[in-house]
Amino acid sequence: MLVLLSGVLFALVPLAERDNRAYAAAPDCPVGARSDTCRAAVVATVADKKTDFGGKAHKYFLTLRYTDRPEGAEHRVRMAADSGEQVYDSVRRGDRVTGIYWNDELRAIRFGSLTQETYRSPVHDGRLPGAFAVAALASGLGLLSYWWWLRYRPTPEGATQPWEPIAGLVAGLVLALGGSTMVLMGPDDGGGGTSLKLVAWATAPILLLSVLYSWWPVRRGASKVAGVAPPGGSA
Repeated sequence: MLVLLSGVLFALVPLAERDNRAYAAAPDCPVGARSDTCRAAVVATVADKKTDFGGKAHKYFLTLRYTDRPEGAEHRVRMAADSGEQVYDSVRRGDRVTGIYWNDELRAIRFGSLTQETYRSPVHDGRLPGAFAVAALASGLGLLSYWWWLRYRPTPEGATQPWEPIAGLVAGLVLALGGSTMVLMGPDDGGGGTSLKLVAWATAPILLLSVLYSWWPVRRGASKVAGVAPPGGSA
């Protein structure tokens, strides 16, 4: 079930990344123009900044007042913390910044040579479905290998528990946790492929470490049992 779910989630990644690819390929709009097919630069003034310390993660907000709109027209925007807080930390009330709009959505804010993404910019990318897909696939394969081994390679009564099913289960759980974290913390590259490639490269060492982690305790336990067992045929 988890393996099938991962297939559905992987299929959602390119759909989720479609907007980011279009945004990255969009040209800059002519000065003073706005269109859904280009990135428009709109000058604004910082009216307020606030950090929300509630919950598990801090939230960073800027309130912008646009110079080309009626007085009092303001836009409160949440900044993306995972793209750094360069702009948020640098600006003060009254500073002039440039909002980058695409498809009628504020994607980034520039202040001098600094640029910071807004929270709405990466929220539609493929990191979230990609992370859940990796977690579902890895844990599903780990559980499937464990079930297969116990179902078709049962351990004889009195025999030492084999290390192979344990290794598969450990590798699946470790890869699910570590791989999903790598995808969530990966770069916003507009394609989602960078983090998934890193997970693919990390699979081999994780499998090797899982085999060693599972094989060594079993081997050590078997050696201890063999050392205390009486020789065969003795009274």
